[in-house]
Amino acid sequence: MMTDKSVMRHITKDITNEAVTEYLSNFYKPLTPELGELRDALEAEPVPVILRETEDFLSTFMDVIKPFKVLEIGTAVGYSAMFFAEKIRQYDQLSGPQVYTIEKDETMFRRAKQEIKKLGYGDYIRCYLGDCEEGIKQIEKEGSNRFGLIFIDAAKSHYRRFLEASLSLLADDGVIICDDTLFQGRPALEGEIPPRKHRTNTLALREFNEFVKTDPRFSSTHLAVGNGITIIKPI
Repeated sequence: MMTDKSVMRHITKDITNEAVTEYLSNFYKPLTPELGELRDALEAEPVPVILRETEDFLSTFMDVIKPFKVLEIGTAVGYSAMFFAEKIRQYDQLSGPQVYTIEKDETMFRRAKQEIKKLGYGDYIRCYLGDCEEGIKQIEKEGSNRFGLIFIDAAKSHYRRFLEASLSLLADDGVIICDDTLFQGRPALEGEIPPRKHRTNTLALREFNEFVKTDPRFSSTHLAVGNGITIIKPI
C-alpha cells in the first residue's frame, strides 16, 4: 500500500522509478548533434519537448512500422516534428513535406517555424496554425492523407476529440500514439483528489484511457514510458 509520501513521490517525479529513468537516460543519443543541442537548450528554458525516453521509444517504433508520412497534433516549438523528419530520413529519402504538424498557440507556432527553418527542415515539415479540426480540414483540402503515424501531444483534456478528428487521415495500416497519458501518474490514483490546477487534465485523461481500452473500434495499449504513452490501432 502506498503511503502519503510515496504517493507524492509518484505524482511529482517519475511515473515509474527515478533511478531507472536516470539509468536509461544514459543510453539516449540524439539523431543529430544539432537536435541534441536544441534539446539541451529547450530543457534548460524549459519549454515543452518530448522526454528523452519517449524519443527513444518513438525512434525504435518508427524503425518497425516505417511511416512515410507523420501527422502531429501539438507542435510546441517544433522539436518533435524535426525528430520525425530526421527519423524518416534514416529509412527513406525525404522529398517534400512528409511531416505535417498543427499548433494552436501562435507564439509556439512562430517559434517552431523559426527553429525548423534554422535547422534546415523547412522543405520537409508543413506547419498549420489553428485548432486540431481547423488544421485537419486544411490538410484534407490539400488532398494530403494516409498518414502512417499520427502523434497526439496537445491539450490533454481534448485527446478524445483529437483522436476522433484525426481518424480520417490515418492510413489503413497506420497507428496513433498519444503522449503524456499517465500525466505524472495522476490518472492511476483514483482515490486521490487531484490539485485544482491538474484536475481537468487528470479526469479527462482517466476517461480517455478508459475510452480507448473499451471502444470496440480500437486495439490499444498503455505503456509506462516517459510520462505515459498510449498506442492505438483501429481494428
